[in-house]
Amino acid sequence: MNYRSAMVFGVARLVTDPAEQVLALRTITEHLVPGQWSYARPPSRKELAATSALALPLAEASVKFRAGGPSDEPEDYALDIWAGVMPVTTGFGKPEPDFVLRPGIDTPPHIVNRGALAPRDSADPLAAHVHRGHRL
Repeated sequence: MNYRSAMVFGVARLVTDPAEQVLALRTITEHLVPGQWSYARPPSRKELAATSALALPLAEASVKFRAGGPSDEPEDYALDIWAGVMPVTTGFGKPEPDFVLRPGIDTPPHIVNRGALAPRDSADPLAAHVHRGHRL
């Protein structure tokens, strides 16, 4: 099976500075949906008070991954059982407007374009593998 894994070691701290909290939320939002932060209204004081952000220094981290085709035993290749890569994809679907949205408010381009992004292909190291004689 292919995988990507990251472990970050340390002690997280609660972000208490309001400017740092807004920066953290903006960074996360823009990573997930580029353009959304400048499109949407800023968070209210009530929303910020109800939301926590944590900061974790990246002083110590470990990354592991596996990519490639199956690694079956030599005798398994003599079996009449299919083996190969079965990709696992992640992607955005078609945007679904809020049912109480007033008519005439179109989905903004940065949302439409994000939904049109292609999912990962079979070259992705996260693709799952099916090995001869093994179940997923």
